[in-house]
Amino acid sequence: MARDEGGTCDISAWDAFYLAVFWMLNTIGWVAFYWHWKHITLWQGNVSQFNESSTYLMGWLRDYLWLNSSQLINGYNPFGMNSLSVWAWMFLFGHLVWATGFMFLISWRGYWQELIETLAWAHERTPLANLIRWRDKPVALSIVQARLVGLAHFSVGYIFTYAAFLIASTSGKFG
Repeated sequence: MARDEGGTCDISAWDAFYLAVFWMLNTIGWVAFYWHWKHITLWQGNVSQFNESSTYLMGWLRDYLWLNSSQLINGYNPFGMNSLSVWAWMFLFGHLVWATGFMFLISWRGYWQELIETLAWAHERTPLANLIRWRDKPVALSIVQARLVGLAHFSVGYIFTYAAFLIASTSGKFG
């Protein structure tokens, strides 16, 4: 299919911008994680763990993320809470916002329009909620709008999730 025949390609200059921000945030995250893990092992006097485990992915997952997130996960549990509970809730909220961003970036707009129309339909058929009517018909976001919303969610969720993890894992060990 030729360019002027209207194919399904939706690549734009905005896509390059979104991808640049996405990869910039991921690169900053990995550099921050590298620095954080290296300094935690230095402060604990266990540099050999970093030297051995930082060379492969399972080492990062097992010896850094999972090992250092236990305090954060237990910040709020059925038995009570501790000084890390604020960071635990921020971590969970950040993950929710972050995952919502992926839903916008990957599913684009059709799913969201269908969801909104379903909610509007259910709203209009509920006796109490029917007192307030929709004046406008929900319309799907454009691809560029959906990706902007997705990037905003991804960025905010990223900041909340990473900040909560870095602060809680450090203060959980040394605070």
